[in-house]
Amino acid sequence: MNAFADIAAEWRKAGLLPPEGTPVPKPSEYDPAAYIRQQRLAKWKEYCPPEFQKPIERDKIPNLKAWDEADQWNGTHPGVWLWSHDTGLAKSRMLWRLFGRLHVKQAKNVTRITGFHLAEEYHDCLNKNATYFFYRNVMGYEVVMLDDLDKMKLPEETDGFAEKNEAARNARMLRELFDKFYEAHTPVLVTANEPIAWFEERIGPSGARRMREVCREISFQ
Repeated sequence: MNAFADIAAEWRKAGLLPPEGTPVPKPSEYDPAAYIRQQRLAKWKEYCPPEFQKPIERDKIPNLKAWDEADQWNGTHPGVWLWSHDTGLAKSRMLWRLFGRLHVKQAKNVTRITGFHLAEEYHDCLNKNATYFFYRNVMGYEVVMLDDLDKMKLPEETDGFAEKNEAARNARMLRELFDKFYEAHTPVLVTANEPIAWFEERIGPSGARRMREVCREISFQ
């Protein structure tokens, strides 16, 4: 593949160009900025669950104070950590709202991955002795959104961190990942059913300190 094709492939991955074969408007009708926004909006609609694409009804938001506080995040470092023990309190709705704003309106390269799939991808790379690619792939985005971060196996307590099982390896991965977020000043949005204090009991104080440096907690409870 030549250099121009490589660049085009990267732009398509970032949503700056449509997939190959997509019809392009005639030059007289072509507004590049509007066309890019249209393509990004289409990509957001493809990824975002239909129930989160509906108009916001503020009177149905359980915690408007938390909602409005999270809604002020502009996609910069430090990020936000949206948590509540209960489900159905609009954390995921806010994630997709901010994803759309940053990806479509601000043209940022954003990724969203669940805690479960984050662990799966890590272990796949770990088994291939290629964890470098795992971290490179996650850090290759301008904004990272980790949805349901607590949905992965983690130690029940921090009695030693020997890599003897999946839970311990996940704990190490989170510590290393948030170290990298901190060093790179990566904007990160987390949703979870637990606060950072819960993770501190499972990954240790140093990992939790990095989480607090990378994200500001907002309770949707």
